[in-house]
Amino acid sequence: MLELTKSDLDKMYAQAAAEYPDECCGILTVGAEGGAAQVHICENIQDRLHTEDPERYPRQARIAYFIDPQELYNIISAAEKAGGRVVGFYHSHIDCEAYFSAEDKERAVVWDEPAYADAVYLVLSVYERQVKGYKCFAWDETGRDFAEVDLAVVN
Repeated sequence: MLELTKSDLDKMYAQAAAEYPDECCGILTVGAEGGAAQVHICENIQDRLHTEDPERYPRQARIAYFIDPQELYNIISAAEKAGGRVVGFYHSHIDCEAYFSAEDKERAVVWDEPAYADAVYLVLSVYERQVKGYKCFAWDETGRDFAEVDLAVVN
């Protein structure tokens, strides 16, 4: 089960409100000692990609997110060099409930296997700059699909 501190959950909420009406995004890591995940706020470059190549990236940041590959690499590398690892990713859905969409699944899977088998995907539901809830999803090997899982919020 993914653990987040209340302050890190609040940090994600603040990011989601600030970036509304665009989706926000980020990465969750833990150090070598484990424990609660650390939030790494990332820039959603979806609008830039859409502007540069609308055919390849038809969606805009209001309905999609894309973490810059170099930013992703830097965060993962730093975590691994410190003996830690990636434990999750998060993003917001705008003016709708939190759910794991077909596009979310497509981006999380490579050749019918999860790209990060142990990662949790946290989706925030944001209406009018306010987070109304969240849901977490993780790979279920038995069902060969993502299933809703719990999030532990700790102090």
